[in-house]
Amino acid sequence: MTNERTYTADEVATASRELREAAGAGEGHFTKDQVIDLLGGAIGLLRERGFSYDQIAELCTGFDIEVTAADLARHAHKAPAFI
Repeated sequence: MTNERTYTADEVATASRELREAAGAGEGHFTKDQVIDLLGGAIGLLRERGFSYDQIAELCTGFDIEVTAADLARHAHKAPAFI
């Protein structure tokens, strides 16, 4: 087994933001579907742990990300691995 370095989601997000700034790019903006895609891994993990789409949507709105349970369910049909 190798001792390959791993990185936290926060480290990756920080690096992404800093690289965009270094390139002179503005802050990225994403559509609702793109946000659901980007959060798919975390959403899938919550689903595996028994969270409903309603609960996940409520968590997202707590971060000012406006998604509904219906948005999440619709997206799950497009990307079965997301369920």
